[in-house]
Amino acid sequence: MKNNNESDNLKLSKFKEKNPKKTGIIIFTIACILLIAGVFFYTSFASFESRETYNIMEGSVSDPRDIYFAYYIDGQFSEGLPKQNTEYTLDTQKSTCTNGVIPNWNYSTWHFDADYSNYQNETNKRTKCDLYFIKNKTVETTLGEISVYPYTPDFTKSACDDEACESHEKGIYAMTTNEGTTYYYRGSVENNYLEFAGYYWRVIRINENGSIRIIYDGTTSHTNGESSTDRYYGTSQINTSADRNEYVGYMYTLDDADGLGTSSVIKQANDSFYESHLADYAEYIDTESGFCGDRSTLNLQSEVGTGTVTTYNKGYLRAITSSPDLNCENTNDLYTHTSSSKGNKASTYPIGLITMDEVILAGTGGGVFDGSYNQQKSAPNTYLTIGNNFWTMTPAGGYNPFGYTSWLADVFYVYASGTIDGGSTTGSSGLRPTINLKSTVNIVGSGTISDPYVLSVN
Repeated sequence: MKNNNESDNLKLSKFKEKNPKKTGIIIFTIACILLIAGVFFYTSFASFESRETYNIMEGSVSDPRDIYFAYYIDGQFSEGLPKQNTEYTLDTQKSTCTNGVIPNWNYSTWHFDADYSNYQNETNKRTKCDLYFIKNKTVETTLGEISVYPYTPDFTKSACDDEACESHEKGIYAMTTNEGTTYYYRGSVENNYLEFAGYYWRVIRINENGSIRIIYDGTTSHTNGESSTDRYYGTSQINTSADRNEYVGYMYTLDDADGLGTSSVIKQANDSFYESHLADYAEYIDTESGFCGDRSTLNLQSEVGTGTVTTYNKGYLRAITSSPDLNCENTNDLYTHTSSSKGNKASTYPIGLITMDEVILAGTGGGVFDGSYNQQKSAPNTYLTIGNNFWTMTPAGGYNPFGYTSWLADVFYVYASGTIDGGSTTGSSGLRPTINLKSTVNIVGSGTISDPYVLSVN
């Protein structure tokens, strides 16, 4: 017979026996508590995306530590960024970061960039950024409402959807000139197709006076970057000679740096195209806007721009510094119709060529070029690239290009891959007539390749 002490010991032993089920419940409960605590601890960063790398635009920092981002699109929290080229930009006024970091956005690479010069690294805390993205504002134009990006692109970079380009921008941007505001198309845009007078054209820009500048693009529609001889109207020289500075002019007079006595070979070809194919549509073509063949020079010596005096036109500087300018410095270089209220009023027909500056705006990166040794990035998929060379009307100058032994009068042309270069005025490149449609025309269509803009004629 067991005594009482033995009975108590048996009870105590039983109580101390391990209970696997109970132990599992306890462990599970502790794990849940830890998980909840972890979630609670993370809530201050739950809506932020961690980034391990960072860029420094200005100043320097030893260690900005982890940076966390929260994205807001149209004021609403978003799990991710809006996609590039969906007409969103960073609202720099509303976007903020902690620790003195000033937020910014790199539109070429579509990544966060910032000014860390005031970074407070002594705080030893993580940086959190609230980034707000807003839809572009729309502008009412002759083509209807258009969405315009509010920032200025980096013109040193080529812009298109192809990996060969340094920036994947495409869209419509604004530029202010002496005449007002113009809206230009950039990159591999797909909403600037226009059909007129039996031909297809691409919209370059909406001019300051509301007229629409368009460039010839063939008898049928073509995709961006498509290589086709249909996309230019035959070939032409600028002039039959290249041994004098004066031959860079769309019109020229010997011994006169900005003379207008003789029409160039390419102007004659352009005028012939107008006579044959556009004269019957004259009521729709703007005669007020002009075409700038800028012959202003960088040199200060006497007789510059004439004879064989080494000359660099200002377009040369704008090309190598990636600084496009749509203002025309000299009245004699703004080729306008005889009825225009501005410019040289020397053109019988309101037709011209695209400028080198407009080519850079359209997505060709500026930069150093040395004759045939072009150092610029190609832009194979911009709307202007046609797989063939074609002329602009912007003079480069008269000089000895690198790689050549002879002195040449050079005018800018667009290479088959989309780069720009200076070419001898006697060279043969594509002719792409450029005109302006009146701001009063009635346009219908969406501008796509399957639904191009067309004039609605009653």
